[in-house]
Amino acid sequence: MKKNILFAIASGLLLGMPFCIPQLFPLIFFAWIPLLWLEEKTINHHNPYTLFNYAFLSFLVWNILAYWWVGKAQITGVILIILINSLLFALILWLISRSRKHLKISILFPFLLIWLGFEYFDTWWDLAWPWLNLGNAFASAPKWIQWYEITGTRGGSLWVISINIGFFSLIKNQKKNIVFRSVGMFLLIGIPFLYSIFLYHQKENGIGTKSFVLIQPNLDPYNEKFVPENEEKHFADFMTTADSVCGIHHPDFLLAPETVILKYIDENNPKQSYNYLRLLDLKKKYPKTKILVGTHSKIESESFNSALFLTDTITPQFYHKTKLVPLFERVPFDKYLSFLKDYSIEIGGYQGTYSSRNDIDYFLSDSMALVPVVCFESIFGDYCAQRVPELPGFLCMITNDGWWKTTPGYKHHFNFSRLRAIETRRDYIRVANNGISAHINSKGIIIAKSTWWKKEVLTGRLKLRENKTFYSEHGDYIGRICLFIATLLLIFVKIRIATQSNTSGSS
Repeated sequence: MKKNILFAIASGLLLGMPFCIPQLFPLIFFAWIPLLWLEEKTINHHNPYTLFNYAFLSFLVWNILAYWWVGKAQITGVILIILINSLLFALILWLISRSRKHLKISILFPFLLIWLGFEYFDTWWDLAWPWLNLGNAFASAPKWIQWYEITGTRGGSLWVISINIGFFSLIKNQKKNIVFRSVGMFLLIGIPFLYSIFLYHQKENGIGTKSFVLIQPNLDPYNEKFVPENEEKHFADFMTTADSVCGIHHPDFLLAPETVILKYIDENNPKQSYNYLRLLDLKKKYPKTKILVGTHSKIESESFNSALFLTDTITPQFYHKTKLVPLFERVPFDKYLSFLKDYSIEIGGYQGTYSSRNDIDYFLSDSMALVPVVCFESIFGDYCAQRVPELPGFLCMITNDGWWKTTPGYKHHFNFSRLRAIETRRDYIRVANNGISAHINSKGIIIAKSTWWKKEVLTGRLKLRENKTFYSEHGDYIGRICLFIATLLLIFVKIRIATQSNTSGSS
């Protein structure tokens, strides 16, 4: 019993460390081995839920290590997220084990289908929380995963599972075909890595460059930014800085972070907003400069966490954040779980449920596309990639990572931006209120970045790129295929179990 518990904890630690200390990402290649050993040992146990119990312990450790820092903002919310995800992961592993037992097959086939299918499912249901998708473990190692332009992070998850099962097979069958198995493992690890190195050293193509200025105001979200009596002063300071840098650099783009404007702008009548009018004055003063800022906006009774884009002084463009943080920006299954509003946190000056209705995928200006990404959306590779058009352009993320203070949270969130750049092969501009603002190129390489917890202005030139990657064109095809086949597989297993029970009963 104690040995089994230690194995469960070991897997949890190995799975969690790459999400806590990004430089330890190679541990993910061995992280599942203790759990695979437990699965094999308990598959015929008289208690069919034994593996579930050990898996829950393991995944509890993993989830705690990966995002304990969310508790900096709301301790009840993070406890709920950790418990729900740990239970879900344990259920998925238990279903994988039950499937392979009743089908009498290797664990590889159901593991790949069910786990990858679940990862995809976890990007679009009401409790979507894809932070721990296995392919995200390589977020700090862009040289390893340049092929994400073809597969996205789901390809990385497939790679991780295959390598773990390969190593487990080597350990379990040390005397059987050791040379053949070792060569197979070498190829499994080496081919994707070498192909990635090849892509990494390919020349970047572009059809021109544009200048940009981004402003990192660095306002503490707890003690400064959302204090009502200071809102006007903070926006005035931002406008002073914006006027100054535009006067010096005359950039093509002025970029500012999430919720720079806290008072709602009525999208049907934006000129009622004094802050909007001040932005218009800035735009008139620097007509060459296109402006993107984060704001709150409204359409009748709907409230949005938005990005506002000004290309002229006539028609503003609004993009609404679509992927909202469960419990923090919206109540999941709100028709049935409205009581959870008591546990939501005020983030960005708003508490409750934003609307996720959205009418556009990107901002358009002079035949160029700017794809906005608002904070939590950067975790959803499929959602970001499929909004990228054939037109030349780039991605711009606006965020506020100061909620997490000096924890691993803001660092790992930053690294997700590098994945999105690789998947779309577009330059990626990250504009943070506080956290890390940066210019990342299409290979996930950091061209320039700001200092943590410091008011700063970054300037530079970004490359415009056109066309779509295979992943941008087809989205998370691996996840969709796996979810479809996994659903059929689980239905088949259920029918087989029922048939076997009826046969046993009749005999």
